[in-house]
Amino acid sequence: MDDLIGKPPSRVAVASRSGARVDECFGRAENYYIYEAGPDGYRLKETRPGIVPCRSRRHDAAVMDEAVSRLSDCDLVLAGRIGPAAIRQLAEKGVRGLAVDIGIEEALARLGKKRRGGADTGEWGSRNTVETNNFGGKRGGSG
Repeated sequence: MDDLIGKPPSRVAVASRSGARVDECFGRAENYYIYEAGPDGYRLKETRPGIVPCRSRRHDAAVMDEAVSRLSDCDLVLAGRIGPAAIRQLAEKGVRGLAVDIGIEEALARLGKKRRGGADTGEWGSRNTVETNNFGGKRGGSG
């Protein structure tokens, strides 16, 4: 995880339908749960409406730009799936995008451990992805 995330994030956006798992595709997320780091770990700051750039397997470039801009104040976006174009556009704004298959509480606990200088040796899992990362998950995929 160290190589993939780099500096531990201060603000994390999570694409989730359930509010319990990272279970939504970036391109179809209607809501993002925004978490902010504090002395006791990450806390939910807001639920932010998303904008859906992926309709019928096609992306609208202007809508994708807006979706990325809405998350540009975050350091990391976690999604069940996220495509290379979205990862690239987020990176241009200084935001890391990752596709993972993990519960939100577990993801935040592990990010908090990294903030405190600990190592992460667990699996993060993944779905529909194209590039393996160094902690068992993958980056890329559709959406």
